[in-house]
Parts: sequence; structure tokens; C-alpha cells
Amino acid sequence: MLKNAKNKTITIMAVLLFATSAFAGCTGDDGPELDAEDGGYTYVTDVDVYRLMTEDVCEIKTLAEEHNWAAIKDIYQNGKNVEKSDGSMKTIEQHASASGKKHGLSEYYGVDAPLDDYIMAAIDGTGMFAGASDSVREQAVEKGVQNQYLVAYAIHEWNAAIVKAEAGNFGADDAQHAWDEGWGLYHGTDESVSCSAYATGDKRAGNFATANSDGTAQANAAILEAQLEGLAALQAEDLAGATAARDKIVKNLVIIYSQATIRYAHKMNTDDTVEAAQTHQSEGYSFWRVIESTIAGSNPTPGNDCYNGVTMTVSSSLSDECSGYMYVTDYDMGDGSDLCYNMQVHEVSSDDSEAKCDAYVFLPNYGATMYTGAYNSVSHAMNSTWNQTVTEAWNYYEDVDMGGSSFTGCYNMITHEVSSDDNATCTAYMWVVDYDMGDGVDTCYNSVTHATSEVSQAVCEAYDWYVNYGATIFTGCYNTVSHATDAEMSEAECNAFTYLPGFGTTGINGIYDFANVPVAGTDYQTAVRAHLQPAWDMLGITAEDIGTLQ
Repeated sequence: MLKNAKNKTITIMAVLLFATSAFAGCTGDDGPELDAEDGGYTYVTDVDVYRLMTEDVCEIKTLAEEHNWAAIKDIYQNGKNVEKSDGSMKTIEQHASASGKKHGLSEYYGVDAPLDDYIMAAIDGTGMFAGASDSVREQAVEKGVQNQYLVAYAIHEWNAAIVKAEAGNFGADDAQHAWDEGWGLYHGTDESVSCSAYATGDKRAGNFATANSDGTAQANAAILEAQLEGLAALQAEDLAGATAARDKIVKNLVIIYSQATIRYAHKMNTDDTVEAAQTHQSEGYSFWRVIESTIAGSNPTPGNDCYNGVTMTVSSSLSDECSGYMYVTDYDMGDGSDLCYNMQVHEVSSDDSEAKCDAYVFLPNYGATMYTGAYNSVSHAMNSTWNQTVTEAWNYYEDVDMGGSSFTGCYNMITHEVSSDDNATCTAYMWVVDYDMGDGVDTCYNSVTHATSEVSQAVCEAYDWYVNYGATIFTGCYNTVSHATDAEMSEAECNAFTYLPGFGTTGINGIYDFANVPVAGTDYQTAVRAHLQPAWDMLGITAEDIGTLQ
């Protein structure tokens, strides 16, 4: 029997619908029956025990505000409003503690029952809630049952419908029934919709100005549209259409709970007291866990956490490499060689140091003979046996009496020698000291290596030392860690790399980690948006979809 004092009474039209469709809507002899529609969706199967779970959520929310943990635990574990056909009670804990369900949370968190673990820790004040205030636990319990539990199990049912359809089981007893259960959990009965995840969507739309004129969240309207499309697709045995509808639902759930995650991050920044900030931290974290696994799963290649905001792609670069991208113009790549280069002949010398390269000097007439002795500037005759006195004693005489004889010629008054030199030659003798004989060679000389070469002065003086000679001059995207280059990448793309460990989840978990006490004035909202952006990009969620926090 379904115990629910607030259930709608069945209408005559609904009776006809039930009768013609063989839809068993009766919930027991004592309780009123439910009609076949909630929130604009008409069920094709009996999913009353799912629709009514919001009744227990309402009870728990009321008790959470009173901090009546024992009563909360009793309803959570034993149920109150939903009686199954066998007379036993259907409970939130039965769903929350079930492992291996198609919401993927057991696999993501690495524990059998992450939903139950979280909710029970908040109820009992244990685990991550050990020592937490009643207000912190209150928010975790409320958001845990209304949002984490209801959304996770709704996703399980929507996914179960797709799995059944993939196996060819499209009928009302299979895929269509699971599809109905998804809406029943997400929206709940119209009477208790205020305690549903659907209600959270409408509230957040009011916060972000993304509601339709009737107050319905645009995301909720899209989810209803997808719910109707998915049912029609299953009835038509259109697997692709049903899958697309499921994906559309998930996308819009991400919109709703992104808004919730952002809103409470902002509240942490503006709260006047630490207690208030920690309460909102608990509230925001509880909302965040609704979509955490979906955000992580939106990464097309898990583990690749280097995200490009322009191309919306990810790569496996580590943190330092991901941060190492820079756009450069005419950048010296440093791949040249240090060398000694001659700009006249355009040749590289074998000199392997700057000191050697700079040691070249041009020496004209290098190696010439240095002569000291007698030298005749006319005949160029030399006599090193003469001393200066003898050398300078030569003179030319004309008709001079030499012992009774007349003499004309070249005569040395010291040695009394006579030379056959004419007047010009005879008077051209001189004494020279270290006289350059001009018999050397113009030489390029290296004062370090002592190497010589017979080259021109211009060539000899053209050697210079070049550091990183011949290096590539690059314009494009360059990674300072890996040294990878991409000349085709635009500047905007090159500057758009961000390392997001956990693809955005790690950063948000850090903000909502209870060990990190919120600090007033910290712009948590902007940080959360930045961490969510890659997943939004991957899921096709726009800034207009998210809206602006009012």
C-alpha cells in the first residue's frame, strides 16, 4: 500500500487511460491512487514506488531543519511513505546503498555505496562530517537525499533504459518502464515536487536568470522535452534517438548543478561568519557531487589533463609542460653552433674558442731579414765586415794628388781601398742598424695558436666569434619544457593551455574540501567557473545556458 495523504485523486480521464493501457495504478485498498502524469510527462507504466520517493525526501528535509538525526535515520533506513506490493517499505537507503548501478558512482569513487556513505556520515556526524556543526550536516543530508540520491538513481534508470534498448528490449515492461522510472525519481509527484531535484533546477534558474516566463528552468524544460523524445524513440524502437535524449538530459543536469556549484562558491566568499561560509561549503559540495563524475567523464581521454580553451581539446602533458606554452615572434631557438667565422671568404675556421678566433693579426712583410752593417743605397751592396767608420769613409775624388799622382775614383780613407764605383754609387754607402730588408711575406698570424697564412689584410681581419650561429629563428607556438614547436598554431590557441588535474574536479574538490576553511574575499565563483569550463565546452554548454548569478 502506498501511504501518502497528499496524493492526487484519480480523474475520470485517467481512469480511462489506465483501463485502456492496462496501466496498474492502484496502490492498495486504503490509499488514494495517482494519476498517470507528473510535470507534463505521462507515464506508460506503473512507477508509483519511484514517484513517491520524494515524499520521504520531504519528511527528511523537515526533520533535518530540526536536526532530529534519529528520526531522519529511521525514515532513511526504514521508509515511511512508499509501500511496495509485498507490504514492505521502499527506502532511500535501498537505492543509495546499492552498488554497481548504472550511474557509475561506485566506479568513480572506488567504493560500493558512495551515496549511502555520504548521507550516513552526515546523519551520524562521522567520517568527513566528524565534528561538523548541525547546520553543516543539515545541508549535506538535505542536498544528499534531494539531489545526489534522486539524480543518481534517475540517471541509473535512464541508462538502464538504453541498455535494455541496446539488447532489443524496447517494450513497456523493459526500456520504457525504466525510462518512466527516471522521470518519476527526478520529478516526483506533483504534490511533492518541491522536494525533488526538479525543484532545484527551477530555484537555480531563478538565481541565474535562466527561467522561462512561467518560472520553469530552461534546463528543466529541456529535460522534459528530452524525456518525451526519449519515450517516443523507445516506442519507435529508435535506439539512437533514445540515446540522444538521454545525453540531452545529462547535459541539462550539468547546467543545473553547475549553477548550484557556482552559487554556493560565491556565498562562501560573501558570508559574514565562518560558520555561515562552512554551511554553504557543505551545501555547495553536496550539489557538486551530483555532477562530479559527469564532469570528470566529459574528458574524452581520461588522464589527459592539459586543456586548450580555444580548440577544446586535451593532451597528456604534465603540469610544467602544459604551462610551458608561449607564442614567440622571431625567436632564436638556440639550436645553432658557437664558431669562428670569416665574413670575407664565408668560411668557418677550426678555432674552437673565442680567444683563438679573436687572436688574428695581419703582419706585413712578416719574417723579413733584419740587417746591421754597410749598405749601398744605389747598388744595394752590403758588407757586414765593415764597421761604421769604414763604411762612412768612402768618398769620390777627382784629380786629387795621391803621392805625386793624380787620382779620380772611389777611395776609402780608412782602409785606403779603391773601388770602381762611380760617383753616385761611391757616395751611397751608409751604416744601417736592424734594417728591414723587405724580403718577408705579408702574413696573417694567430697569436694564440701561432698559425700563419698568406692572406690579405681584409681577410685576416674578418674573423669573428659567433655564438649560436645559424640558429633557427622561429615564429609560432613554442614549449619551453618539451621544446616542441608548432608554426601553424595561432597565438590565441597557444596561450589557451591550462593544466586541470582531474579535468577540473580536483580544483573544485579543493574549494569544497571541509579541511579548507573558506576565506572571505576569495573569488571562489570565478575559480569554479574556470574549472567547469572545459566540461561545458565538451558538452556543448554555453555561457547563455549557465546564465549570470543575480
